Amino acid sequence: MTTQAEQPDRTSGGPDSPIERLELLAGDDEAIAAFLDQLDVTSPREREMMGELARTAALARPERFDADHKRAVGALETLRRHGFHGSRAASTAVGPFRTFVRWLIELVARYIVVSYTRSVSIGLRNLYWLRELEAPDGSPEMKLLRAARFDAQAMTEVFKSREIGVPSFVFAGLLIPLGASVWRLANGFRFSSWWVALLVGSAGVAIGLALSWIVLRGTAMASRRIRLAAREPVAAVWESVGQCGRPPKDQSRKFAAVAIVLTIAAWIVMPALVALALAT
Repeated sequence: MTTQAEQPDRTSGGPDSPIERLELLAGDDEAIAAFLDQLDVTSPREREMMGELARTAALARPERFDADHKRAVGALETLRRHGFHGSRAASTAVGPFRTFVRWLIELVARYIVVSYTRSVSIGLRNLYWLRELEAPDGSPEMKLLRAARFDAQAMTEVFKSREIGVPSFVFAGLLIPLGASVWRLANGFRFSSWWVALLVGSAGVAIGLALSWIVLRGTAMASRRIRLAAREPVAAVWESVGQCGRPPKDQSRKFAAVAIVLTIAAWIVMPALVALALAT
């Protein structure tokens, strides 16, 4: 029989693997950090990965998990209902076209909100499913995760409607005038007079600025309502599960970047292309 003195010291250099060592050190953040330094794990992503491997429980906060889960479900329901309706951005700025412009703004917001709720519901389902597989059979954590996974599967069905092809509408508005100008240059096209070139350039600038204005306001509305309704409850679920990365993000930054590109194209690229076409 092996005595306690003869057993290998598994916390200070025994023959265990790194994963086994991390599991033994679970819960002691300073000991885990010291061990990772010994392994020369310096990349933030690698340290995060090894920290996740150190977990020994399927849920970090089982006592709060059910309440956090139900709160997130309610937040996503409310966001899906109100997240892209009722824009006031075009109340007076565009006169008789405000109804159509408001519809376009809400179309952009709809794309961002619908894609966000769908990605979160899929992320929740996959996360719950994997942790359910990790949980000990018959444990309270497995029962909590299984019930939550059924809810998440139902949410994926509820939230699976399409976002509508807003990116196609946005990029078409940018690429059509740019493509037309490039085609004219490539084929040696010359404007018949300066006022025609000015008219074409002004139309391109107006289209680009209008699309940029619409995309920015739709993005702002969707981002604000996602923050108000769902971001904190969804983050709380990820904290209750624990060691599972970060919640899905919405596409607000991507759409803001598109709006900036549209503005640059409207103010710089389109006039430059028209000037080149006029000069040749």
